[in-house]
Amino acid sequence: MTDEPRRRGAARTDELLRVTLETAAEVGYAGLNVEAVARRAGVGKHTIYRRWPTMAALLLDALSRVWTTDLDYHDTGDIRADLREQFLRSAPALAAPPIGPVYRAVIAEAQADEALRATLHDRFLRTVEESTLARIKRAQEAGELVSGVDLTFPAEVLCGTLYYRHLLSTRAVDETAVDALLDMFMAAYGT
Repeated sequence: MTDEPRRRGAARTDELLRVTLETAAEVGYAGLNVEAVARRAGVGKHTIYRRWPTMAALLLDALSRVWTTDLDYHDTGDIRADLREQFLRSAPALAAPPIGPVYRAVIAEAQADEALRATLHDRFLRTVEESTLARIKRAQEAGELVSGVDLTFPAEVLCGTLYYRHLLSTRAVDETAVDALLDMFMAAYGT
């Protein structure tokens, strides 16, 4: 018998999410499975399956737990400054562990798994796009951006450019990249 009391509820969930990220960072998404997480956490597989129906659901919850960057844009009345601040604030989270390597692995796996791809879009990408779109629409309503233009696609381009750099290139998302992206956006849509 162990001296440590059995962990249940929120504490157990937190522990499983932490162990999932640690395991994923070591073996990658393709090598990740419920058995490995259960073994490392010292629990039975049923403990995991009671909380998460699939490995993807578990990993996405784990990523959500460590994604601590606030996705709410500041609204200072200067759309360029607000976009810049948000992009530079969230860039380090996608570039460094634990999120960076695990997120890249999930993106890769999602290309061959439609359900994972849909879940990833619903849980992460859609949230980022909607948050960006809401902020630029407020700027449009305030007269900072041209009126009468649908900003849905520009919001996708703003977010997509940064994700492309993080996930598919070796170039950094730094001040130079963010400034160049915002210069293009403001040249096209600024008033």
